[in-house]
Amino acid sequence: MRTVGIIAEYNPFHTGHAYHIRKAKELSGAAYAIVVMSPDFVQRGEPAVFDKFTRTRMALQNGADLVLELPIRYAAGSAEYFALGAVTLLEQLGVTDTLCFGTEDADLSLFQNISNILADEPAEYTEKLRQALKHGKTYPQARAEALVCALSGYGFSASAYRTDSVPAGSDPDSILRVLNSPNNILGIEYCRALQKLKSRILPIPVRREGISYHSTGLDRSYCSAAALRQAISVRAVPESGSALESVLRYIPENCRRLFLDACENIVTSEELLPFLTQKLLALDSFDSIFDISSDLSDRIRNLRFHCIGKTYAEIVALLKSRQLTEAHIRRSLLHLILDIRADDVKNSCSGKGIAYAKVLGLRRDASPLLHRIKKECSVPFLTKPAHASCLMDSFSARMWQQDLFASHLYRSIRSKRAADPFRSEYEISPLII
Repeated sequence: MRTVGIIAEYNPFHTGHAYHIRKAKELSGAAYAIVVMSPDFVQRGEPAVFDKFTRTRMALQNGADLVLELPIRYAAGSAEYFALGAVTLLEQLGVTDTLCFGTEDADLSLFQNISNILADEPAEYTEKLRQALKHGKTYPQARAEALVCALSGYGFSASAYRTDSVPAGSDPDSILRVLNSPNNILGIEYCRALQKLKSRILPIPVRREGISYHSTGLDRSYCSAAALRQAISVRAVPESGSALESVLRYIPENCRRLFLDACENIVTSEELLPFLTQKLLALDSFDSIFDISSDLSDRIRNLRFHCIGKTYAEIVALLKSRQLTEAHIRRSLLHLILDIRADDVKNSCSGKGIAYAKVLGLRRDASPLLHRIKKECSVPFLTKPAHASCLMDSFSARMWQQDLFASHLYRSIRSKRAADPFRSEYEISPLII
């Protein structure tokens, strides 16, 4: 009984994601697909456009057999931590044979060679990275330059890493192209995490179909999640009618009604503003928060009163600097709101991994998979929130409380917008279809 793992946000779910699930099963020969999915906040440092149960239902209706929640401390982290958390969860299940991820370039050897450099961090790579950072480059820019040098041999000797397995296309332009795609970066980090964990899970890249990750165009058979998010936020285009109607063809037919209903009550970063303002006014230091360095903490402290009265987007722009990307700022502010501390992530990455596997939804005909997971899983397998009472140690309890707070915060905003009664996590059972 082969099982393929998929790591996703589905923000929101579209036909490209349905294609990926089908292709993952086909390429791996798997009978079942397990999806590790972000909860109600995503790696962009923003609320997901649809809640986690809506996205879970869409995935289950289009080929996923089991959907698990990625703990928020990983889901809202950089690509490195996002990948490490998700791969760790798949590894701890004890049943995952392969990991299939979407990329712009499906050349596994190049991904593995880049991940080798990042895992071993040779002195030459580290020095080039340091120099680039010193000259004002952002971390992603500096890392790309150092990797180009390491893999192409320009600037210093990297012969130990230039093996016969390096593809002919590993020239500087090819490497930079790979590193300029968020999907490719995640693919590299998945390979790096598998190597770090000494996992037996085999990586399988599948080339992305349609337009690029960042594109907001709607002129091909598949569109990007970015294009869908833009349509959801715009809502109406005068010259072409409803923006939502224009993207419905990119939504699997069996969940278009669900998509339209969900669009009526989306959560945006602007609705996080009261929670951010409270933190800015209450604290004098921010460097205990994950992803907030002492320099960024000083910057936030010095500018915090200038932030009051501004929109969330204006605050992000105000805090951005030459060396800090907007994505980094958004993640840092979300960590501040959710109280995700540097020590939390340090403990997670020091070998403790993930404390539990929480089920968001499953298919009824996947019961053989569940029986096998319950037998092989090395952490508590939570099919109901009430089962979390077994999480007695401080590490597990802290992770669980963070996940609860994030879900309840998101749901409280949606409840107010829709004038619906608030339901706690303990009142919502996993989806079964």
